[in-house]
Amino acid sequence: METQFTWKKKFFSNIYDISRYENVAGELKSIGWKRKSIGELNGKKVLFEIKGFFDKNFLISNPDDNSLIGKIVFNTWRTKATITILEKAYTWQYDNLFHSKWSISNENGNLVKYESHFKNGDINSYTNDEILILSGLYIREYLQQRAAASASAAAS
Repeated sequence: METQFTWKKKFFSNIYDISRYENVAGELKSIGWKRKSIGELNGKKVLFEIKGFFDKNFLISNPDDNSLIGKIVFNTWRTKATITILEKAYTWQYDNLFHSKWSISNENGNLVKYESHFKNGDINSYTNDEILILSGLYIREYLQQRAAASASAAAS
């Protein structure tokens, strides 16, 4: 069964508001100099944390007891990532050249599809896995921050 969400992020905000049929469903919020993000969707909470100096280790954990749930590993060019949650692997990737569409899939096909319209967007999910849904939005936010930092450094 397909579940549809929308997300929006105000300009200069560190919070993604996630809604389902115009009702608040959750959020994804960057904290701690953007090295950590905490997400909640349908009451399920998750913590994303970057470990290591060169942003190599991306951990997914339970914020209540800090137990490790999974990890995110990017390919060399950061155009794809493998999300591992409780020993199950999923592939995250951009679906178009403009990076406004991306998806998460496994061997059975697409599980979550995302679309961005600048500071808001849509999520179509074919899974009830809140952690997986939040992971796709987190990866996009991380890559957006990284692109903005690179653009700022190049302009200097």
